[in-house]
Amino acid sequence: MELNAIAWLVLRMVFVWLYLYALKGLLMDWQSAQNLVKIITPHYTQFLAVLMVLVMAVGAIMILFGIYAQIAGLLLLIYNLIGAKVHYTLAKTIQVSELYSPISDTDNNTLNEIKTLGAIGHITSAQKNFVLAALAFFFLIVGTGPFSLTSNLW
Repeated sequence: MELNAIAWLVLRMVFVWLYLYALKGLLMDWQSAQNLVKIITPHYTQFLAVLMVLVMAVGAIMILFGIYAQIAGLLLLIYNLIGAKVHYTLAKTIQVSELYSPISDTDNNTLNEIKTLGAIGHITSAQKNFVLAALAFFFLIVGTGPFSLTSNLW
């Protein structure tokens, strides 16, 4: 097998792993999955949470095996751009959160450190979503390369 084909397969496997790993967490805490949807819209959260899971699972499998990967690329591009918005919203929420009962200076400093780390975590997660969106866009335009089960749509 040539190195180019191996590179394509590794790229597809790592891309898929990121979705399937995240999917596991969402399924284990369904209420949190629905709460993530509520950040974007308070309507139809149950339906949209199921749709989110389906896009993640089916889109990832389509990319992995190269089955109409350009359609999966489009779906995952949209999904990741929405995901970046969610992470930026969560970062902002963390940054403005306060405790209203009197707390010590030590506790306040600890809270500020936690807020900073939480915000940084969500901002870097948003940036990760932009990288995944770019890769999904790449699959949308180029396809998934060698060993794909279907040919490119365009």
